[in-house]
Amino acid sequence: MDLQTEISHLFSAQQNDWEQLNKGIRQLDGIREKEFTWGGDYRVRIQFNPARMSSTSAAITKEDIEKRPCFLCEINRPSQQRGIPLLEKYTILCNPYPILRNHLTIPIHSHVPQRIRQKTGDMLTLAEQLPDYLIFYNGPKCGASAPDHFHLQAGLKHPLLMQGDNELRSCLQIESTDKNEVQQLFEDIYQYLHHLQPEEEEPMMNLIAFTEENRYQLHIFPRKAHRPGHYYEKGTKQLLISPGALDMAGLIISVREEDFEKITKQDIEDIYSQVSMPII
Repeated sequence: MDLQTEISHLFSAQQNDWEQLNKGIRQLDGIREKEFTWGGDYRVRIQFNPARMSSTSAAITKEDIEKRPCFLCEINRPSQQRGIPLLEKYTILCNPYPILRNHLTIPIHSHVPQRIRQKTGDMLTLAEQLPDYLIFYNGPKCGASAPDHFHLQAGLKHPLLMQGDNELRSCLQIESTDKNEVQQLFEDIYQYLHHLQPEEEEPMMNLIAFTEENRYQLHIFPRKAHRPGHYYEKGTKQLLISPGALDMAGLIISVREEDFEKITKQDIEDIYSQVSMPII
């Protein structure tokens, strides 16, 4: 049985046994979305998804993290949650608060910080084994609600999330039939970004990996800020938007209906300009 089939069976079994997941998938069926376009060349979709509030508003300071149990460690997961072992060091889990169809969370077994260096090979291997999926990574200050435990995420492909670079935000694209070449080129980019942000333990970034026509694709979104100023405003000026990999790719998650209703093209442009690092 191939891995994609195993995952389909896992979702079927978990929907029967785990009401929280079943509820999340049902909510996704009725999700509200709207789309903005820029000259027909690129587009951004806004998804109203209130179930993502805990992720969007996650407090990620060292003090806050130390106060709560790690929800990705096996001992703290819901008793109903089952998984599929991967590469002898990860577990593939169904995400009960989905953004995409077949949304997966893929934590590593050990409780180690969210750091992507030396793990892009795992992303590419997973993308190879899951040709219908996107594999994505949120840096510790770029959308990860569990920056203390390394994990990847995945979901079924959508063309919107495979757009690459555009005038709204930076996206560095690596494409090759050779997995090792992709990893080597990523290391070059990593070193360059680290030079620009020497104060960070890891350069701020989001990643999306997938395969198309037997070629590996790795999209890197360099970041200069965790959240835009809109997030910290008060009253009607506030937009509770905290971008991760999918937001940077073109699917912005809105957890409040008022934000979904009032967000404009200018707001979107402003959000990207605040959090995306221009690369020349």
